Amino acid sequence: MRSMARLAQNLHVKNLIFLALHLVFLAKLITASNRYLRASTISLAATQANNGRSFNVQNYGAVGNGAHDDTEAFTSAWNDACKASSGILHVPGGETYLVNNLNFQGPCQPGFTFQVDGTIVAPDNPSSWKSTHVWLSFQHLQQFTLTGKGTINGRGNNWWGKQKSRPTAIQFNDVKGSALSGLKVTNSPQFHVTLTNCDSVQIVGITIQAPESSPNTDGIDTFQSTNIVIKDSTIGTGDDCIGIGDGSSNIRISDITCGPGHGISIGSLGKGNTKADVHSIHVNGAKLKSTTNGLRIKTWQGGSGMASDITYENVQMEDVSNPIIINQFYCDTGDTGSVCKAQGSAVKISNVQYSNIRGTSATKDGITLSCSQSGSCTGITMENIDLVTNSGAHAACNAQHVKARTLGVVNLSACLGENAK
Repeated sequence: MRSMARLAQNLHVKNLIFLALHLVFLAKLITASNRYLRASTISLAATQANNGRSFNVQNYGAVGNGAHDDTEAFTSAWNDACKASSGILHVPGGETYLVNNLNFQGPCQPGFTFQVDGTIVAPDNPSSWKSTHVWLSFQHLQQFTLTGKGTINGRGNNWWGKQKSRPTAIQFNDVKGSALSGLKVTNSPQFHVTLTNCDSVQIVGITIQAPESSPNTDGIDTFQSTNIVIKDSTIGTGDDCIGIGDGSSNIRISDITCGPGHGISIGSLGKGNTKADVHSIHVNGAKLKSTTNGLRIKTWQGGSGMASDITYENVQMEDVSNPIIINQFYCDTGDTGSVCKAQGSAVKISNVQYSNIRGTSATKDGITLSCSQSGSCTGITMENIDLVTNSGAHAACNAQHVKARTLGVVNLSACLGENAK
């Protein structure tokens, strides 16, 4: 009897062990099945998207809760949308998508649109970034549009004043016949939008915002680019609202609201004895408010080359320091040595026209023309200039080594004649 009881007990234990192993196997099978089903769902959604023109990042696994890293989902969606004729990569509204550095590469099919209706945010901690160069890079594209009603937030507050090397939020490089429109771009660690080696790009109806105290957070910068249109946009940052860099030509800027910031700038040019070439720049219609400079051209001593054929017209100033300024002695190194002193050469500035510039100056000088003794400022024209200080008095004029002509009513013409020193 005891032997029978012991045998029954042993069989019971073996049955329990078998049952436990079976349950473990079933659990693993269920987990694997769930993973397969989830992957199949994403794959099926992506396949269905491929059958049309719209590629939703959520169909590629983007969570959109602001905490989950959606970088891989954005990359996969881009790769598929890029191949489709007139494809649309869609970032839906109502969600926040966290992504790390992304390099969106072309060439892609013509008519490709990246539509951002939600919010895209960068990693909050600088140590989490994969690169300190560019956050969202768009390269080698034609007939491409980045647009939408959404926001692109670079979360730069933890970079400002703490990190020497800081990334640009959005860069277009080698992009042609394309557009950036509608979006709001905020708080970049450094520059917000840069165009390099671009041709025939339009930037229309965007908003760029960063605190006035944020360092080097230029709104839009152009380098080695031509046939660029920037219009109907509002920009307020801690540096230049728009900066026109070396190699820029045929740049058309209109209907811009700028402030806070450092105004609309050409340069700096000629740093480190380099040669610069900027020409055919036209600003028509701008309102600048409480900026530290208005319409500024800045070059370094020792440089060479030319900044020419520049027109500013129909610009309203409100409480702007240095509303009109040419500075051929620009120097931001803090070095008081020879690099900041007069040298034998300078980037030549020629054929610059200011027309219908009105408003209030926060500084006593409404016009400052600080030109090199080498006579490198020529063909400067002032037409219908009416700038007053905040007290209502006519703003003063300070011009050195320049001969400018005046047309129409110029209330600051005393220092602009042939006898200017």
